[in-house]
Amino acid sequence: MTRVVPLHQDQHANLKVKDVTDFSIIQNEHIIPLVVHEFVGASTDMPIVFVKDANTGHFQVVAMLGLKPKENLLLQDGKWQSVYVPSIIRHAPFRLIPNADNHEQLMLGIDEDSVLCGEGVALYNDDKSESDYLVKRKEGVIDFFEKSQVTGGFIAIVRQLDLLVERTVGVTIEESRVNLNGLYVIDEDKLNALPDDKFMDLKKRGFLPAIYAHMISVNQIGRLAKIKTELQS
Repeated sequence: MTRVVPLHQDQHANLKVKDVTDFSIIQNEHIIPLVVHEFVGASTDMPIVFVKDANTGHFQVVAMLGLKPKENLLLQDGKWQSVYVPSIIRHAPFRLIPNADNHEQLMLGIDEDSVLCGEGVALYNDDKSESDYLVKRKEGVIDFFEKSQVTGGFIAIVRQLDLLVERTVGVTIEESRVNLNGLYVIDEDKLNALPDDKFMDLKKRGFLPAIYAHMISVNQIGRLAKIKTELQS
């Protein structure tokens, strides 16, 4: 359960927060959002795919942590099994939320029910000024938001170039074949067929390393299947 409220120096004057070491906060997450800047780092540990919201038609880039809802195969006995930790996890329990007084503005919010709250480092000094720790954490959340905006632009471009294709991925789990549907990936043939000016535009924007990292990472779905098979054996 989450209870995200605006962070305020009076209400949270004595609140302490610790960095993410307890990964139980994502134990029921099988996918988690990524920003395009993370593709290279995450690609060696987890599959990176695009998913489509059936209601809005909007696309999002996610890292797959499991093969079905509420299954996190990269979390075993409370311990994170991969080297790379997606930044959205590292920024917990903070997030940007709409300002109640001006919905066009954002403000820092905190999940008061998070297991990360209660112990750790104070968010405010005795004079209610922001602690160095809070300043650093706030900067990280803002940076993630700005990178999310870039990621939205990246998704818009690959859609405009018609590079996304829906892909059904088959995996073998305990000698049984399982098909994963609803996954979208950048098609290599379509990428290679782009006119030179379109391809060079992707290069100038710095998106090519992320694209190639995404395409390579899809093979990590097999790793998730292997982990699941080993856990069930």
